[in-house]
Amino acid sequence: MMLLQKKLRRRLPLIILLIFITLPVSGCWDRKEIENRGYVLGIAIDHAMTGNDKGENDFMYAPQGAGQRKYRVTVELPKFRKKEGSKEISSAEQHLIWAAEGESMFAIIRAINTKVYFGMFFEDIQILIFSEAVAREGIGDIIDFFLRDAEVRRRVKLFVTPDRAEDILKTKLQVEEVNSMFIAKLTQNVNKSPYFAGKAVIGEISKAIRNKRSFVMPLVMVEDKEVKITRAAVFDRRQKMVGELDEFEVNGAKLLKRELKQGVIVVPHPADAEKIATFELYEADIKVKPHLEGGKLRFSLDAKFVGTLGENQNAGQDALDPAFTKAVEQAVAAEYARLVDKSYNKQQALRVEVCGLGKLVYNQYPDYWKIIKERWEEEIFPQTPLDTNITVNIRRPVLKR
Repeated sequence: MMLLQKKLRRRLPLIILLIFITLPVSGCWDRKEIENRGYVLGIAIDHAMTGNDKGENDFMYAPQGAGQRKYRVTVELPKFRKKEGSKEISSAEQHLIWAAEGESMFAIIRAINTKVYFGMFFEDIQILIFSEAVAREGIGDIIDFFLRDAEVRRRVKLFVTPDRAEDILKTKLQVEEVNSMFIAKLTQNVNKSPYFAGKAVIGEISKAIRNKRSFVMPLVMVEDKEVKITRAAVFDRRQKMVGELDEFEVNGAKLLKRELKQGVIVVPHPADAEKIATFELYEADIKVKPHLEGGKLRFSLDAKFVGTLGENQNAGQDALDPAFTKAVEQAVAAEYARLVDKSYNKQQALRVEVCGLGKLVYNQYPDYWKIIKERWEEEIFPQTPLDTNITVNIRRPVLKR
């Protein structure tokens, strides 16, 4: 026995060394070849198409022990293939589309797997699009699957489209890129063109749902081989779409959220009402505060914007004239104030608040918030006034004319 223990102690370092050597050269336990994996890049959710039941050979049918044939889920996957020399590949050849119908998102995805041999892989999903018809009924039950699935990343971007969501994925765009990838990349321009809602990612939307807060998603639409992101779909605390913010209201909402950093504002030319002048914003200092006085709540917004004169379409106007500069600054400030009021009034009319103003009240007056939090959007916010004070400084007219 003593001899055996002595041999083991002598060989122990060798055994440990062999273990460390084998660890880095071992293979990946869940390795799967790329051609056997279905990389889902985009998902569209519509109502199921009526009148297409084909009995036993129904390709769209998702077997379910309960529930109805309520939704159609369409997935977009990239099409991998060898490059054929210098031959160009059209957009339609870049992707593969499959769909199935049911009520359970999980069952629908598994039904798609009866038509393709590779499993659906969700770690690379870029976008998730709801049709407006589905969004107005509520997305809380639908989104549950995507929050539970371990493969779905929290950065997936959410959109609403006024028509069929599947059309966004199926349309042949004029770009040589998978539709889902192209739409996801478009959101990079949200600061330069602040006329559509910011990136609504599934992680942030899940927080809003969990905290019973209203939220917005950008609208996406397609026409003549072009896709466009615009405006904002507004969801209330029940996760139901209740309205829209137009481009100007979205701009005003970003100002209220202290998120406006760039963009252009076009105003009538001070010297010629038939001409225009354009201001390009590149520096913003925005402060929004709640004030509770005598049991009455109000908000104040103070903003200072700095930018350049982007356009002066009156050739006879001296752009260096201080009077002209001051007139443009005042016109731009008035336009920003109009956007803020327009957005604020629209949210009050819809009885939703999507700019985080409730959180400001909670931070400033926590005891007061405990009293009114359940009545915030329906009763308190619609009756709360807003005072706006905006100043604009044109730092560089750039040209004399």
